[in-house]
Amino acid sequence: MKSSTHKLIVQYKQKRQTKTINMRPPIHFLLGLIFVIILKLLTSLTIIEVSIILLASFLIDIDHWFIYILKKKDLSVNNAYAWFVEKEEKYMKLPLNKRKQFKKPLMIFHGIEFIILLLILSLASKIFIFIIIGVLFHLFCDYIDLIREKEPLYLKLSQIYTYIKNKGKKEFY
Repeated sequence: MKSSTHKLIVQYKQKRQTKTINMRPPIHFLLGLIFVIILKLLTSLTIIEVSIILLASFLIDIDHWFIYILKKKDLSVNNAYAWFVEKEEKYMKLPLNKRKQFKKPLMIFHGIEFIILLLILSLASKIFIFIIIGVLFHLFCDYIDLIREKEPLYLKLSQIYTYIKNKGKKEFY
């Protein structure tokens, strides 16, 4: 009895996990669009300013494409997207303890290092403030996804720390 109940729970969790919404570019765009519509309604931001926030809220994921280019020597955005989706699906099917054995990808625009660079650039131009807002919104969405998937938050907090944590681990991506 206990064994069959356990089996059903495992099957339910696997089905539930495959039906969750992952933070992929179309979802980031949709959430970013909702976010900037609310910002536009509640603030005096211009259409240009909210457009910059929207673009930053999903174009930050271009670092995924850069990783694909380095790994596969291919410039196709469609191939990169398909490759990352396939890799992510395989990775998420692994038990949590197995996932910890693998290196995490270094997403150069996903962390405090990039935000500090943008803050410095904002001293020269106000446009970078709007980029920071979009990037922070994107990272907020990613943090929710990391928590839901039981992944460490440092992945999107610091790429230097991610690099250090990757030492001695096997390649996955």
